[in-house]
Amino acid sequence: MRLLSKAIFREVLTSATLGSLLFVFVLFLRTIERLSALLVKTSAPPAVVAKLFLYALPATIPFALPLGVLVGILIGLSRMSADREITAMRASGISSVTVARPVLLFASLALLLTALASLWLTPLSLHLESMVARNFAAAQLTGNIESRIFDEQFPNTVLYVGNVRTVGKEIVWRQVFIGDVTPPDELKQQGKDRGDGPRIIVAEEAIPHADPVNNRIILDMKNVRSSERDKDGKVITTAAPAQVEALQAQKQEDLQVNKTVQEMDTGPLYRRVYHRHDLSHEDYVDAAIELHQRFALPLACVLLALVGIPLGISSQKGGKSAAFVLTVLLAFLYYLGYITLIEIGRASCRERV
Repeated sequence: MRLLSKAIFREVLTSATLGSLLFVFVLFLRTIERLSALLVKTSAPPAVVAKLFLYALPATIPFALPLGVLVGILIGLSRMSADREITAMRASGISSVTVARPVLLFASLALLLTALASLWLTPLSLHLESMVARNFAAAQLTGNIESRIFDEQFPNTVLYVGNVRTVGKEIVWRQVFIGDVTPPDELKQQGKDRGDGPRIIVAEEAIPHADPVNNRIILDMKNVRSSERDKDGKVITTAAPAQVEALQAQKQEDLQVNKTVQEMDTGPLYRRVYHRHDLSHEDYVDAAIELHQRFALPLACVLLALVGIPLGISSQKGGKSAAFVLTVLLAFLYYLGYITLIEIGRASCRERV
């Protein structure tokens, strides 16, 4: 009996491995869209591109493994059924439970691997992916400023540097002009009390430092003069031998590669859903859907196994080709149902508000 269980286990494992790799490849093509905007806008070196794609790969595992389990079960059992091996087992007095036992064991092992990827590996890899993207974006901005050109790539800011030079490993800007043209409405939202018109900052020298965690560039400026208008229209001018200014590196929507909740560890995400009461309704719904999804995806391994066992055993005609077509159909229905139920959940939550 052990030999029979091992043979069934190996049969399912071989097909499931190939099926999982296929679905990882297909799903990975869809995830490339999240990185294309950054890669198109910037000339990232090969090392950065490789890291971004490597960290994006684990996010496909929680979706690919359950479908790989379905592929392995359907193709493996369908092959055995088409070759009359299942019929021979039944004629020898071997029950269907004996056939299903190694299949369910395989599905349980796949559940553990999927849970590991869903609860720990995926959020970790997405967090590392965002860190690489932010580090590269901030480093590129500090290093790619050209001399004597008005640069408007910073949000609500016009930057002009008369001379850019490198001293050792430091980049030094000389004859710096900064125009803060933030609209009055945004200034009110930020709690800043300033009149109409831009804020002008002029410095003899500035040393930029990338601060990718806060999505900004810190400038250590020397011999600084700034001028702005107050609410009464009076021009206020200040001067200082040294001053620190922060430039927002990019708009948040352009920089954010993944949603914040996708990068959170499962423990903090659980506390965010069930212990925090200061979240907006939309933030709560996003966090709750992400948390429940992480626990639901591993269970799909067992669910699809329970669907695949009777279909694989009963499929006596067509063999592997019929099993492959049935797998594609069930995978499509599974993915369609997954997306549809998430959108139904979001819509029902909006209606309750």
